[in-house]
Amino acid sequence: MDCAIREHDGVTVVAPRGDIDADAAPAFQAQLDERLRAGAQYFVIDLSAVRFVDSAGLAALVRLYRRVRIGEGDVRLAQVPPTVMSVLELTRLNRVFDIFPTAADAAATIKQQE
Repeated sequence: MDCAIREHDGVTVVAPRGDIDADAAPAFQAQLDERLRAGAQYFVIDLSAVRFVDSAGLAALVRLYRRVRIGEGDVRLAQVPPTVMSVLELTRLNRVFDIFPTAADAAATIKQQE
């Protein structure tokens, strides 16, 4: 799995590509952990190029959420494809994460919160 990461005004935008499954989740988690160690607190996960998320991928997202919320940061999801949204709805994680139509919209709400 490939993952583009960029910083914009204190917000880390992470855009994984492909599936976030048991094979790819450890690498995805490692990239998120690296950003956390670098001091990132605010994340937007742009899921527009993700086709599938399994329990390992969901666990990586929840772990990130729990870790940044402890440090008073936040995580937003953006551009969630219908297949991924159905998994979030089945697991009720759509009630945990704030979900936005674009990464820019998600980032803007984080900046308003500060």
